[in-house]
Amino acid sequence: MELSGPKTTPALAILLAFLVGYIAYTGAVIDAVGLKGLAGTKARITAMRDTIAIFEAATDSAKKELARGTVADVRKRLETYRSSLVLLRRLVPERNEVPNLLDDISTRGKIRGVTLSQVVPQQVEAGPAPFNTYKYNMSVIGRYDQIGQFLADVASLQRIIVPYDVTVSAANSSTAKVLGDSTDALLEARFQIRTYVKSSSPEGEASGT
Repeated sequence: MELSGPKTTPALAILLAFLVGYIAYTGAVIDAVGLKGLAGTKARITAMRDTIAIFEAATDSAKKELARGTVADVRKRLETYRSSLVLLRRLVPERNEVPNLLDDISTRGKIRGVTLSQVVPQQVEAGPAPFNTYKYNMSVIGRYDQIGQFLADVASLQRIIVPYDVTVSAANSSTAKVLGDSTDALLEARFQIRTYVKSSSPEGEASGT
């Protein structure tokens, strides 16, 4: 059977073209010369796209988890800061509440049975920022145990009040007589108190009393 006749030539050409196209698509010929076939390349592209999609989904999930954790941490820190601010406002007033503190001290003195005999304000000092420091020279008259309890009460008030430079001596006889004591057991305690008030100026400059 001859394949070179005029009638068979177009059929052979069509068959040959079909075979070349099929082989090129599957990569058989291209792989034979060291290149990758189109079908394999398409498969790898599809696999790569799927891998990228998986990584993107994992990244988005990690971002969401991180965001949730960060928000929770921020909220926790915020609550801690709020609690600290409430405590700070209770210990150190934002405005001048020293007169109220002096009333508290006077009340403690009455409870403990001592007489507040002297309250002398000192110059207000700037600092430590952002506060001003208020100092008072004070003295009380009473018995030893009463004075000790009174000083402990002052130190335990809710505001930050520091009694210091305490000196104790026998009370003046005339003062004791005025107070109705004839046992010579009264003592006079002289000391200073220091407290802090939030400054009204950004620089924390002190103002006179």
